[in-house]
Amino acid sequence: MGRPGPIGVVALAIALATTAPAGAAVHIGGQRIVVDAGGAAAVVERSPLRISFRDGGGRAVLAQVENRLPGPLVEPPTVDPEPGGVDLLPESTLYAPLTFSVGEERIEQFPGPGPLVGDLMQAERSGVQYAARAVVAARRTGPGVRLALSTGDPSGRRLIVTIRPQGREAIRVSARPTPSAGVSVVADSFAAGREEAFHGFGGRHNEIDQRGWALESFLNQTNLSGEAPAGAPGPPDRYMAPNGPTGAYFVQSSFVSSRPYGFLSLRDELTRWRMASDRPDAWQVAASAPALDYVVAPGRAPRAIRTITRLTGRQRVPPRWALRPQLDRLVRFPAQSPATYLSEVRRDLEAIKRHRLPVGSYRIEAWEFIPRPTLRRLIARFRASGIRVLLYFRAFVGRDEIGTDRPELLDEAVRRGYVARRADGQPYVFQSNFFTDAAMIDFTDPAALRWWTRRIHEALELGADGFMQDFGEQVPLDMHFADGSTGRTMHNRLPVLFHRATRRAIDSYRAAHPRRGEAFFFTRSGYSGLPGSVRYENATWPGDEPTDWSRSAGLAAQAPDMLNRGIGGAYGFGTDIGGYFDVGRTPTTKELFLRWAEWAALTPIFRLHGSVAAGTHTPWTYDAETVRIYRRLSRLHEAAVPLIARLWRRAARTGMPIARPLWLEVPGDRRAGRQDQEWMLGPNVLVAPVVEEGARSRQVYLPRGCWVEPETGRHRRGPASPRVAAPLGRLPYFFRCGMRPWAAARAAS
Repeated sequence: MGRPGPIGVVALAIALATTAPAGAAVHIGGQRIVVDAGGAAAVVERSPLRISFRDGGGRAVLAQVENRLPGPLVEPPTVDPEPGGVDLLPESTLYAPLTFSVGEERIEQFPGPGPLVGDLMQAERSGVQYAARAVVAARRTGPGVRLALSTGDPSGRRLIVTIRPQGREAIRVSARPTPSAGVSVVADSFAAGREEAFHGFGGRHNEIDQRGWALESFLNQTNLSGEAPAGAPGPPDRYMAPNGPTGAYFVQSSFVSSRPYGFLSLRDELTRWRMASDRPDAWQVAASAPALDYVVAPGRAPRAIRTITRLTGRQRVPPRWALRPQLDRLVRFPAQSPATYLSEVRRDLEAIKRHRLPVGSYRIEAWEFIPRPTLRRLIARFRASGIRVLLYFRAFVGRDEIGTDRPELLDEAVRRGYVARRADGQPYVFQSNFFTDAAMIDFTDPAALRWWTRRIHEALELGADGFMQDFGEQVPLDMHFADGSTGRTMHNRLPVLFHRATRRAIDSYRAAHPRRGEAFFFTRSGYSGLPGSVRYENATWPGDEPTDWSRSAGLAAQAPDMLNRGIGGAYGFGTDIGGYFDVGRTPTTKELFLRWAEWAALTPIFRLHGSVAAGTHTPWTYDAETVRIYRRLSRLHEAAVPLIARLWRRAARTGMPIARPLWLEVPGDRRAGRQDQEWMLGPNVLVAPVVEEGARSRQVYLPRGCWVEPETGRHRRGPASPRVAAPLGRLPYFFRCGMRPWAAARAAS
C-alpha cells in the first residue's frame, strides 16, 4: 500500500484490496495475463512488457507506451521542479513501461519564517533510469496476480508488480523494485491520444484541461498573483508566486481523461506529472519513492468520477443552515485589540438585522480573545437571531496573539509531546505565517488526538455549530511523527489526518448529545487517498486569494479551481467573497466586492470573508447601493439553496459535482469544453459571471438547446455565443427552457 500506517481505515483498505468482486477472474497465459474485475480489466503482454486497461465491454481505454526495450538513461544533475515554478533548465526522462531511477534526489523547501514555510522550492536529482523488460514469473494471489519483471538494470534488480481489482470497476497496480535500496523515483508512462484531455488534479488555477502541462502533487500555500519571470510556463497571466501556475493548496493526485478513464495515484510523496507536456503522444506519472501505486477506472466521465470518488471519498451533505449565506468576522493582522474585535462582532449582529441580510451562520475568528462566559452568551444571542456560530481551528499551535489560538496551548502541547519532532526527538518548532514560534500537532499520536478531541468538544459545548479549519501545509520533509512517518509522506497526508480527527471528535460529541444536530466544518488544505480528506470535511475554500481580478489567483481564478477540484469529490466549494490577501495591494474595491458576490451567488457556499489588513469588508462599509445589491444576491443564493441541497445529496451518492464544468455536462461540444469562466449548477442552470474589471457585459457560450434569462424572460437558442448585458449587480445566468429550478423573479425582488 502506498502509505502504510497513518490512515486508520485499515480494515476497509484490506477488504478493498483482497476481496474479489463478483465476476472477477484471473487468466495466466503463455503470452498474456488478464485480471478482470467485471467492469474493468488489465491485460499484460509478457514480452516485451506492456499493460493495457479495458472497460467492461473489452474496449481498450489506456495502455502503457510501446516497450522498445530502451537501454539505461543516464540523468545528469537535473533540477525539476525549478525555483519559482519556471521551466528553464533541460530535463530528461525515460518514456517506457514502469521505469525507476537509481541515484539521489534532494527535495528543498522554503525554510521560513513566514507564509512560505514548507512550500516546495526545488528538487534536484541525478542517477540512471532503467525500464521493465519482460515478465519472468507470474502467480495468482487472491483476486489478482503477482509478477516479477526483468529490467535493464545490470545489477539484476527486478520489479515486483501486483495487479488486482479495486472493486468491480477499477484495477489497482503496485510496483516496487527489489532490492529497493538506492531507488529514488518510480514512474510509469502511457500513450496519450492526439486530443486527449486531462481534467482534475485538485484546486489548480491554470487550466481546466492539463494537457500540455507539467505539474506536481505537493501542497503549497501562498500562491499569489505576480509578474511572470522569464521561463514561466503558460500564459503570463497564469503565473503565481512562488510555485508557478500549477501550485495549489488543495491537491488531488487524480484526473479524468476523455479517452475515457479515471486515474488515481496512491502515493503521498512528491509526485510529478507530465501530461503530454514534452511529447504529444505520451504522459507520465513519477513518484519520489521506491514504489508506485495507482488505480485505473475505465469509463466515461460520470462513471470514472463515481468510481474514483467512491474510493477517495465525497464531501458530506451539510446541514441546511450551512447552505444559507455565511459571514465571517476576521481579525486584522497585526492583531487588533480584543475589545475592538468584540465590539465589531456585536455591531455585525446589529447591522445584519438592520440591513435585513439573510445570514445562516457567522464565524467568530478571534474567539480566543473573548472570555468564555461572554462568548457563551454571545453565541446564544446569535442563535436567538436564527444564526449559527462557527469558530476557528488550525493544524498547529503557535505563540502569536491574534485571538485564533492561545499561546499557552503551544507550551502545553510541547510539554506533553503532542507535536511533531525532529530526528533527535526534540519538538519541531518553526516560524509560522505570523512570524512567531509554532509547532505542528502530531495527528498520528493517540494522546494528541485525545487532546484535540477535548478542544473540539469544548468549542461545541460553548454553543458553536462548526469550524473553519486552516493551514496544514507547513510540514518540512525532516519532520518526524509518532507513527514513524516523516514529512516525505506526511507533507501531503497531514491534512487528511487533521480533518479526520475533527470529524471523529464531532461525531463522538454528537453521539453523546443527539439533540444538538449536525455540525459543519470547511477546510483549506487537502489531499486525495484511500480515503482522502474529502471523506471527512463538508466543504473547502481556495486559500488566500489576493484582492484583485487576476486570472492567476484572484477573482478570475476561482472558477477553474472550483471546477477542477469538484470532479474529485471536493464539490462543496466556497470562495472568500472580495478576496483575502491585501498586503501590499489595493484593498477590495466596491466593484470587485460586488462582482465577487455575484460570482459566489450560484455556487455551493456563499460566504463573505474579509482581508488581512482591512478585516471583514462588509457591504455596509461601502454604501447603501452595495448593501441593496448584496442583499439581492444573498436572496438569489437563498432561492437556490433547495436546488443546491438536492445536488449535494446526489453528489454524495454519485460523485457528480454540484457546479459542473461544461465539458462534463455537455460532452462532445468542443466549444463548451473550453469554457473555464462558466459552469452548470446541475443540469438546467448555466452561470456565467463577470470577472473583468470595468466590464458591463460579457460573451456567454450557450450550448445546444433553448435557454431563458430568468430575470428578464428573454429566450435564446444555442449553440451560440451572445454578448449579454451585465451592469454591476446583475449576474448572467440562464435556465433551460421549460425548467424552473427556483422562483427567480422572487429571488431578484
